[in-house]
This record gives sequence, C-alpha cells and structure tokens, in this order.
Amino acid sequence: MTSILTPLSALNSFLLTIGRNIAWIALAGMVIVILLQIFYRYALNNALPWPEEAARALMIWMMALIAPSAFRHAGFVAIDMVPDLLPRKVQLALRLFILVLSLIVIVIMLGHAWAHFSAPLLFDSSGLNRLLQDSGINQLLGTQLQFRTAYVYLAMSVLLALMILVSLELLLRLIGRILYGDEAFPEPVLPKSMEGS
Repeated sequence: MTSILTPLSALNSFLLTIGRNIAWIALAGMVIVILLQIFYRYALNNALPWPEEAARALMIWMMALIAPSAFRHAGFVAIDMVPDLLPRKVQLALRLFILVLSLIVIVIMLGHAWAHFSAPLLFDSSGLNRLLQDSGINQLLGTQLQFRTAYVYLAMSVLLALMILVSLELLLRLIGRILYGDEAFPEPVLPKSMEGS
C-alpha cells in the first residue's frame, strides 16, 4: 500500500502546490479587475464591458484550484460532534463510507463536467472577446484569438480530477490506519501557506 500511497501523495503535493499558486494569482487578478471596473464606472463614468465576466472566470478557476487542497487537509466546514461521540472503529467505518461515497459522486460529476466542456454549444465570450479587441492583443500578435466560455467550464473538470486524486490518497491513508494504526499512515503534511487558516 505504501508503494502506491507515496508517489500518489507526492503527485498530489506537487499538483496542489501549483494549483494554490495559480489560485493566488487568480485572486489578485480578480481584485485588480474589480478595482479597475470601479475606477472606470465611478471616476470616469464609463463602465467597461468585460470586468464582471473576467472576475467571475477568475473566481471560478481560483475555487477550482484551491478546493482540492482544502479537501486534502480537512479545510472544509465539518460537523464532527456526532462522529466524535462514536467509538473509534465506528468513526473509521463512517469516514470510509463517506470517502467512498464522495469518490463515486465525484467520478459521476467529472463525467458530466467533461461532457459539458466538450459540448459543441460552448459559445464565444462576448465581454472577454471585447477585451481582446479593445486591448489590441489580436492586432499586436496578428492573430484572431477568441475567448470561449468553455475555458471557464474546464475549471470544473480540473477541480474534479484533482478531487479524485485527493480522494484516492485519503482512502489509502484511511485504510492504512484501519489496518496498521494511525502512526503508520499519518495525515498529509499541512503546507506552510495553509497554516493558521
């Protein structure tokens, strides 16, 4: 079991570190876009057509890239009063059932998310295409870039794929704790960037 868990844990640590770093950049971009829109709307009285759509896309990607880290390190809100009252073996069995059930749901959702991303009706994003035109990026590069809404929908597939990897790691760790004890299969090490949260 350790021969599977060790590389999976290393892969998750690597991918989730990249995801967290991109998520911070997306958060900063979202703040900048919102402040830019406030300036244009209230100082210049000339609202831009794209910042709301850009901020929403950045927020969706930020959530998709940070949620797997929260899942891996028990960062989601949880009601654990009832499980804490149960005997240890029942607690572990309950956690195992919940992890298996959540993995099944995530796999089903990934199928739907990928089908939605792959659908032929993923239209162009009018606001962000306006940004490409107004900024002169297409003219500068000599291209005809088009921003498609599919790029935003892809975030759900990325999120769910990462959640599957994390679920598999958590399942292996839990099975290891059930069979060999807590010391042999500890929780994943919390990254310094997530400490104190």
